[in-house]
Amino acid sequence: MTFASGHPVEGELQIFGGHRMLVIRDPAAPMGHRVEGPLRRADVTRVEILQSREEVRAEQRAQRFGKLVFNWEPKTREDYRGQLEGIARAIADIPRDGDFHRRLELEAQFAHLAGRIALGQAKRAWVLAEAAWYRAHNSPPSMADLWGSDLASPSCFRRPREEDFDPDPAVRNRPVPVPTWVLQDPRSIRNMLAALQEAGLSARIHRLGDPPHEHGGILVKMPVSGRAQFALIGRRNGAGVMDWTHAWDVLDTPTGARRLGAVRRCAAYHRMLRVLLVGRVALQLDFATMLERL
Repeated sequence: MTFASGHPVEGELQIFGGHRMLVIRDPAAPMGHRVEGPLRRADVTRVEILQSREEVRAEQRAQRFGKLVFNWEPKTREDYRGQLEGIARAIADIPRDGDFHRRLELEAQFAHLAGRIALGQAKRAWVLAEAAWYRAHNSPPSMADLWGSDLASPSCFRRPREEDFDPDPAVRNRPVPVPTWVLQDPRSIRNMLAALQEAGLSARIHRLGDPPHEHGGILVKMPVSGRAQFALIGRRNGAGVMDWTHAWDVLDTPTGARRLGAVRRCAAYHRMLRVLLVGRVALQLDFATMLERL
């Protein structure tokens, strides 16, 4: 860029608050850059484009990604899954005290590819943990193997479905069919949560296992001042029956003991116990379930 004063300057054109500015590399400047502007038409006599916006972005992307693990474009869900798992294995192969910059490059590749199919953070965590697991094991891992517990918050850790890797958003966002037994069982996790809420209790899904319908936890808050809540854990046994237990989810202190005494005297606590026994009495069956009963 040549200014009206006659001196040429080379830099990167950027727009800040609607004003055109030229960011110039200058080792003598405090941050290594200085800024000329706002630029007006009368200030400039000549402009030469050395790199387009797309070329600059491609250069920055190449610097951020480093050497690509895969140089071919994924098209199918199998392609996306295979590339994500391959990059995850490359990340897992770097020792803890290994090349930190290469790890950042691989993590950037993984995040970019996962972002193209909008893969959730909890499912990204599963793919990365699974890749590390397979470095030392041949058998498929369980949630406990990867997470350290057989229950995890669905927003933190969750096994991805095959559909989650599909490039078509309509396929990825299609509702997941609920197993028929979940709808029919009054004490399934889904129906137990609905029954607790219908009983006027403050309840939410706290933890889920893998598969999520067969093992999970519900957190129920009691209407008492301070932290006062129960963790309800349900698991489907070998006979296909959901077993439920409940535990006081407050620290074992004198204050917690006094609060538990107050909770046991309130009506909400007894409503919770009744719901635990019977689950949801009035089931809301879907159309497919109704057809199976005909």
